[in-house]
Amino acid sequence: MALRAAAARLVPGAALTDLQVLGHYDFYYYGRDEHAMLGHIEKPLPVWRLVFDDPQASWVYLDPRTGQVLSRQDRGNRASRWLFAFLHSWDWTGLLTRRPLWDILLVFLSLGGAALSLTGVVIGWRRLGRKLRA
Repeated sequence: MALRAAAARLVPGAALTDLQVLGHYDFYYYGRDEHAMLGHIEKPLPVWRLVFDDPQASWVYLDPRTGQVLSRQDRGNRASRWLFAFLHSWDWTGLLTRRPLWDILLVFLSLGGAALSLTGVVIGWRRLGRKLRA
């Protein structure tokens, strides 16, 4: 009962609909190597994930030992995680734990991106050359 009362203060006007104890990282709360983007932020385990019924579909991650709010996620943050963080650093937990596979995939995708960029430069150069000669 005390937990529900404290949770109600975290997201005013919303009811706590679910509480999950996470002993492992998920797609939205995960650790990173120190050198990686956001790697300086400590992500201890286990955590409590509190799910609320507010219009933003808020999730709050709490440290069960201290009660400290470790992370807040809403619908927009979760979409941003996939549209920005995942596409910019490929920080999918399945790849982060298999580091040689992550490196190979990133080199392959980087070479593909470089080839696509080079193709665009060549096409643009040829088109510009035709316009200048005409």
